[in-house]
Amino acid sequence: MDFDKDTIGRIATSPFAIGALGALVTAVKFTPGASWRERAFNVFSGALCAGFLTPAIVEWLNMKSPAYSSGAAFLFGLVGMSLAAALLQAIKDTPLGQIVTGWISRRS
Repeated sequence: MDFDKDTIGRIATSPFAIGALGALVTAVKFTPGASWRERAFNVFSGALCAGFLTPAIVEWLNMKSPAYSSGAAFLFGLVGMSLAAALLQAIKDTPLGQIVTGWISRRS
């Protein structure tokens, strides 16, 4: 496969790629008990958060520098991964059976 400098530059400045790097740092270093499947999902979710939130925040804050945009994407990758990990843990800890039976008993 042949990449030119323009293609490599677009990949290197992509908020998805930079966010994935931020999430990867957090996933490898700061989630010691997680399985590799959970870590992979966390990196993926961190990249998605960074990819979709960074352009909106950069435009909202009128950040003109590509360095600011890259830094914001990295931070959103770090935070997005942590939010995804917390969301997964909350789903695991939710007593769904008790919620459903309580909801049904109030309806009756």
